Amino acid sequence: MIGIRNIVYNLSIYDLAETTRLSWYSSDDDIKMCIVKGKDEDLCQNYIRVLAIPAQGSLLSCGTNAFRPICRTYSINGNNYSMETEKPGQAMCPYDPTHNSTAVFVAPNFVGSFTQGDFVYFFFRETAVEFINCGKAIFSRVARVCKWDKGGPNRLKNRWTSYLKSRLNCSMPGDFPFYFDEIQSTSNLVEGRYGHANSKLIYGVFSTAPNAIAGSAICAFSLQEISDTFEGNFKEQSGLNSNWLPVNPLNVPDPRPGSCHNDSRTLPDLTLNFKKTHSLMDETVPAFFGSPILTRVSTMYRFTAIAVDPQIKTPGGKTYDVIFVGTDHGKILKTVNAESADSNKKVTSVVIEEIDALQTNEPIRTLEIVRTTQYDTPKDGSYDDGKLIIVTDTTVLAIKLHRCSSEKITSCSECVALQDPYCAWDKIVGKCRSHGAPRWSEENVFYQSVATGDHAACPSGKMAKDANVVERQGYRGTYVHVVVE
Repeated sequence: MIGIRNIVYNLSIYDLAETTRLSWYSSDDDIKMCIVKGKDEDLCQNYIRVLAIPAQGSLLSCGTNAFRPICRTYSINGNNYSMETEKPGQAMCPYDPTHNSTAVFVAPNFVGSFTQGDFVYFFFRETAVEFINCGKAIFSRVARVCKWDKGGPNRLKNRWTSYLKSRLNCSMPGDFPFYFDEIQSTSNLVEGRYGHANSKLIYGVFSTAPNAIAGSAICAFSLQEISDTFEGNFKEQSGLNSNWLPVNPLNVPDPRPGSCHNDSRTLPDLTLNFKKTHSLMDETVPAFFGSPILTRVSTMYRFTAIAVDPQIKTPGGKTYDVIFVGTDHGKILKTVNAESADSNKKVTSVVIEEIDALQTNEPIRTLEIVRTTQYDTPKDGSYDDGKLIIVTDTTVLAIKLHRCSSEKITSCSECVALQDPYCAWDKIVGKCRSHGAPRWSEENVFYQSVATGDHAACPSGKMAKDANVVERQGYRGTYVHVVVE
């Protein structure tokens, strides 16, 4: 697209033929006022200086509008453009069409948020300003704002005074880490016991850049470690070509920028001025468990959505977070970190199921877990107490959280090999049943091993990895591939 005086052209990239034209003239009143102010009549027109795509199907256009800048947003439907909003363009577009200027639409992609204590936390991805000297890169961020931030005085009215942000590090560790830099979705904040300590975690799905090797990962982050980064060093760039380095703590004003106050409008200028140029923290937030919980590289799909069913209690009392991940090809992966009950420093990824819940390969946009108020009356040993809600652009679908009672699972070894926290073998009735069944907590009644998929009480031991492959509502070794109709 090309913006000129009073017109925006949409040209074909093949032969530069005009496909669409948007005419946008200044009003007679604006032109007259411009001339009265002594400006050249030729400059008292609407020169289009900013064109940006803030979202798919949307266009942002800003023009000088006879030295009274104005911006419009249009919805795009094929070659048709419909104006949706119009607002003043000061600070977004120059007044003078001869002024040398450029514009970048800095558009963070927000993917999740939650409140905790005095703060609101936001998760998003954006162009990394600290990496700009080395090229353009997208980093994932977590930002924090005080709940009652009222903005600053005078020129800082309606501007956050407590906004700080840190980078989220979701990467495969090593001498040369492999980074998954673009966060796509987050879970709700979950609280549980990991290893021998209680923690509050937020899970997120991350991917590589669209033009890079296809890769996705699930990482968890501790709320405590997120908070620690916001209490750490600030990052700054002293000059245009300088490296970004930590700020000397002695140079941080008091009260500390980013802290909460009863009335932010009374903060001293020293704190406010420091905050304006120092919103980025130096330390990154490390992945809880030390590495991603699950990674997929060079696959036909990327992760797009996540939901977590926290702290599912197994026979014997151990608890696990069951993670559901949606993909851009309509599949759902159900996974668990088999080490999480015993350690908060290790990861053993177990993919319990790959679920084909859709008839098409539509991208999954949202996953949510909903529960009934009480366990349903058991008819098949299932004790179904919840559903997974799947949302795409055209479909809303609900499926069970587990398939413990599948008729394809007929033996103790097959049930235990699932490594599904929802499922255990009931030795009394001789069936694979789900959590919530009577006497579920008794290890001498229910056999299960999320950590290994093997139980000594099962007569045939652990099922062979490639044995008994079942394509529909069955299992493939310790892995179930389910087609939901």
